[in-house]
Amino acid sequence: MENVEIKQDQFITKALLGPCISIVLAALGISAAAVVLPEISREFEGSTLDQSLVVSTYVLAVTALILPLGRAGDVYGKRNVLIAGLVIFILGVCVASFATNLAVLVASRLVQGAGAAAMMAMPMAQVREIVPKDQTGRWMGVMGTMSAIGTASGPALAGIIASNLDWRAVFWLQIPIALFALYLCLAYLAKTRSNEAENRIDFKGAIALTLFLASFVLLLSDIKHDIDQSTGVFLGLTVFALISFIAIEKRSKPPLVPLHILSSRGLHVSLISNVGVSLIMMGILIVGPYYLTLGLALTTTQMGFIMSIGPITAALSGVPAGRLTEKVGAEFATTIGLLGMITATAAMTFLPYLMGLIGFIIAFMILTPSYQIFLAGLNTSVMQNTSHKDHGVTSGLVNLSRNFGFVLGASLFGIIFWSIADLNFGLDDVAENISLAMAGTFFIACCLVCGAMLLLQISKRLKN
Repeated sequence: MENVEIKQDQFITKALLGPCISIVLAALGISAAAVVLPEISREFEGSTLDQSLVVSTYVLAVTALILPLGRAGDVYGKRNVLIAGLVIFILGVCVASFATNLAVLVASRLVQGAGAAAMMAMPMAQVREIVPKDQTGRWMGVMGTMSAIGTASGPALAGIIASNLDWRAVFWLQIPIALFALYLCLAYLAKTRSNEAENRIDFKGAIALTLFLASFVLLLSDIKHDIDQSTGVFLGLTVFALISFIAIEKRSKPPLVPLHILSSRGLHVSLISNVGVSLIMMGILIVGPYYLTLGLALTTTQMGFIMSIGPITAALSGVPAGRLTEKVGAEFATTIGLLGMITATAAMTFLPYLMGLIGFIIAFMILTPSYQIFLAGLNTSVMQNTSHKDHGVTSGLVNLSRNFGFVLGASLFGIIFWSIADLNFGLDDVAENISLAMAGTFFIACCLVCGAMLLLQISKRLKN
């Protein structure tokens, strides 16, 4: 019996190794590129394009395509879509590494992001198909760890490589890793059949969703800088795209997002909670550097080291979070994670103001493991309550809600932080003013987590 279990564990590990590396690469694609933006800006100086598009187009492609590609996994087979995603990712990386101008580089990042969307959506769906139900929690924790490893290792690797070689080498490095992941998927993932009963994709819905997300990102970016005529244009386009998406989904057979999935109270409450919690995690990445450099006068190097504590802690806590989920149950683990995040955001409100750097580190080290527990519990709960034929689209929905939270958090928390800082509070000390802005921002964050907790508890009571 023990030999059978060992062989089963070995089979699962081999089968999921390729998907795990895929998640690392997809996450690394965001954080590594952000570090080399100064070098890219210097090389393509004078370009009419903004160099930040190198990062934002990748994130936008992932966010816009993760749901359609999740649905494609249900229709055409999850293995097939993951392999196609890796091939597209490799193509994008190859073009990026030889880009002769910024326009080509931005276009290649769009292609790379399209591949990364499949690399993020498919692994979680594969866990639900390959892993026995009683081991789902630990493997959801592993997937969270892989994402954290990619996010944490990106800046360090990119910094070392770019300083010793060239920014292009950051992209070269990803090619052999992606080829290795492709080999593992081809060798160890079982071939899957397409769902002949619903062998089509709602492309109209996918286009409307992409238009909504793109216009929403542009709206947030415009509001962040200034409210003018273009703000109204982007707002109108966002509303139009959202209404169009809903109208298309009602008529499509099958729709991009099956209505029977969204009609589940448990799922839509989980997705809303995921948006709110992810928003806060992006918030700390946006606000933290300003607090550390302007509020505590740390150097950029010191700030980078402190900010890396979060992803490292997240990487170390992913597997234990999965084990905890298996032990106490997915719903209870989600509650534990939210309680931890309430504690952490409350600590982030007061401790940095009272204790400075030590207070920030303590709160940060509570926040990231709590998020991993929340994520492992929520992912396990959602995937366990989803039918086999909808694993891909549900995985896409969960990832979409998380990425949507990241996009929203990147703009919203910057607006909140600087709005509070601009109040000035009658202080001449800039550092004191920044500390108060930090406290005010995370008081709002704490209220958001409390709201997510309240939503989940109400949903649980109504379900029972």
